[in-house]
Amino acid sequence: MKKLVVLVGFVLLVASGCGSEKTMTCTRTMDQNGMKADLRYEVNYKGNTVSKVKSTEKITIEGDDAADTLETYKTTVENTYAPYKDVEHYNYNVSVDGNTLTSTVDIDYSKIDTKKMIEIDSANSQLIKDGKINIDDLKSAYSSAGITCEK
Repeated sequence: MKKLVVLVGFVLLVASGCGSEKTMTCTRTMDQNGMKADLRYEVNYKGNTVSKVKSTEKITIEGDDAADTLETYKTTVENTYAPYKDVEHYNYNVSVDGNTLTSTVDIDYSKIDTKKMIEIDSANSQLIKDGKINIDDLKSAYSSAGITCEK
């Protein structure tokens, strides 16, 4: 009887999807004054807890001063991420190729030191609660920035 209860519980868990990791994809595109932005965020989560986020943000600029503008943006983005350079499980790369700046960030929230993230920037505490990020809180934060998310 005990084995049957465990088996039924396992089947219900698998059938409900509570035990599996899911992905939420969030995107936004903009095109203003010769500048195009393509933002994409892949968020893995299990239950209600975010486990990983991979962002890819691309900015493309047309015009004669595109190279100078992109280098300025690159410096700004690198300075934004610089405080996290020694945080394990927080990886980023910023590059310029032609008239496009690409910024990628991979964060493994299942392993990262969230206390360290809050020490670096106290604004992180708006999303990180008890060392975890709730998927609905993250979706809400993205939505408030005009980013559309699909679970």
